[in-house]
Amino acid sequence: MSAAGRGTRGRRPGEDDTDSEIGLVVDSTVLLTEGEKQRIEAALNGRFAVVPLSIIVDDVEHADGHLAPSELCAAMTAGAQVSTSMPTTTAFREAYAELRARGCDHILVLTLSAALSGTYDSAVSAAKDAEVSVTVVDSRTTSAAAGGAALLMADGAAEGRGVAALRAAGEDYLREETFVVFCPATLEHLERGGRIGRAASLLGRALSIVPVLGLTDGVVDSIARVRTVRKAHARMITESLTVARSLADCEITVLVSEGSLDDADGGAGAVHAELEEAARAEGWGLSAGVLSPVLTAHVGPGAVGIVVRGRS
Repeated sequence: MSAAGRGTRGRRPGEDDTDSEIGLVVDSTVLLTEGEKQRIEAALNGRFAVVPLSIIVDDVEHADGHLAPSELCAAMTAGAQVSTSMPTTTAFREAYAELRARGCDHILVLTLSAALSGTYDSAVSAAKDAEVSVTVVDSRTTSAAAGGAALLMADGAAEGRGVAALRAAGEDYLREETFVVFCPATLEHLERGGRIGRAASLLGRALSIVPVLGLTDGVVDSIARVRTVRKAHARMITESLTVARSLADCEITVLVSEGSLDDADGGAGAVHAELEEAARAEGWGLSAGVLSPVLTAHVGPGAVGIVVRGRS
């Protein structure tokens, strides 16, 4: 399971449980549906902002979310040079200033794993001279797993919980109630982007195995090595169902690189169909989602992922 943000359980400077107007900032890799964003906006009375990472395709820069996933996948398949860039410190400063203007007296920031991106460090740097108290949490995960923590913290703030309690609850949730597993079509993009982590040991056998990968302490790690994509997807389903049953009340999201489950290859649809049968029997939530283009830049077209998270 993924682990949570840095630091101890103790209250940090500025983390006063008397704070009443708490805001939330997330980066663009934190997967939230439009309905979930509206839920956060309502819970926080509009004190919510998303800071985008950037994706560069053949020297043309796009803010994350402004390039259609299908266009990115087509470009990568055609051999385009693709890279990504973390948000600038200025981008976070502007987000903090905007939320302060909306009445925030403390801002929580949730970022994708610091082991995968400099986004966490950029958010921390911007906090040093912000005119409002800021607490930055390294989710040590990303996508729908981090999205669940964002919902949990926003709902908690609406209930009147203070920053220290919200941070602790978010960290516990990320560590104990989220699980991420995925199967890229190739390790090429993870290797090229330097995000391959502990899965680097698979590179010498990349032609003879299909990797099943996850996140351990925020770092890409190998869960299994199998011979076919079908076996990889079956292993992903088995691992995910084991976690789901341990959580009892949970949500499962099947993630693809392409614009929708229908646009992805048949394997993704089969994964969703098998999980749908289990989810219906157990009363779990099940949805299909699309990876942030920034994440797709690193896992590549054809990737399939599964996120299991406790209901928040």
